[in-house]
Amino acid sequence: MEFPFDVDALFPERITVLDQHLRPPARRPGTTTPARVDLQQQIMTIVDELGKASAKAQHLPAPITSALRMQSNRHVIYILKDTSTRPAGKGAIIGFLKVGYKKLFVLDDREAHNEVEPLCILDFYIHESVQRHGHGRELFQHMLQKERVEPHQLAIDRPSPKLLKFLNKHYNLETTVPQVNNFVIFEGFFAHQHRPPTSSLRATRHSRAAVADPIPAAPARKLPPKRAEGDIKPYSSSDREFLKVAVEPPWPLNRAPRRATPPAHPPPRSSSLGNSPDRGPLRPFVPEQELLRSLRLCPPHPTARLLLATDPGGSPAQRRRTSSLPRSDESRY
Repeated sequence: MEFPFDVDALFPERITVLDQHLRPPARRPGTTTPARVDLQQQIMTIVDELGKASAKAQHLPAPITSALRMQSNRHVIYILKDTSTRPAGKGAIIGFLKVGYKKLFVLDDREAHNEVEPLCILDFYIHESVQRHGHGRELFQHMLQKERVEPHQLAIDRPSPKLLKFLNKHYNLETTVPQVNNFVIFEGFFAHQHRPPTSSLRATRHSRAAVADPIPAAPARKLPPKRAEGDIKPYSSSDREFLKVAVEPPWPLNRAPRRATPPAHPPPRSSSLGNSPDRGPLRPFVPEQELLRSLRLCPPHPTARLLLATDPGGSPAQRRRTSSLPRSDESRY
């Protein structure tokens, strides 16, 4: 890839390493130094164009490498320059390799989760016109020596089929460990991973005290086995049978509630206080005229007759009616 400025003057070495600051490398002695802002702007232009070319080669919707992403992350980019003679005399860029450390949760051979922070291959691109000429291997090998890692210790972010073939051809990386994320690791990744740090002084002191004076642990309580979860039902079979056969409550709770409108033929009322209107009266109903006639024919009580005889306000007719009664009837009371 060619640019309108002098790449040879910007990158004096064949492989240039840039960090997140994107600062130009040290100048050769005796060369003129242009403005520092212009050099950094040229480096940002190169990084942006390389990211676009890589995204186009991998059929990605957007570039994953740019100057803005480099400045916001602690990544390192290795840029490979073409040292062959060019007619324009400004040099060209062959490709780049971007790496960085990331915290990942990966699965091992036993499908156990492990929190690691390996060096990850984030983007790798060699121009199509110079592929299969050993430039990719040269750039990759320089990165391994600079970072002091082995190929099987790397984690690759969404590798393309070309990158997988490249790793298999040059580094015999073929068997992968399946993961649930976009990263790919190969067999032997966990062989040289660092173990977690040793326990602190306080934890070591507690462990020594536990060995010197062991405390018997409480017996573990066995919990009942968990029942298998099934479909939630509103009622059980016994509840449904109970709802079908309803038990009638005792009287008078089993009576229907009194309606607001009176019935067409209401039942006769009872003269007794202890009787229910629903059950009806215990005695037959006596009309009012017959009741009054029976009261007139009923002989008076001796006490009532004595009161009437001594009452001066009593009527003569009532006195005669009382005195004309036969003695046989009076003796009955």
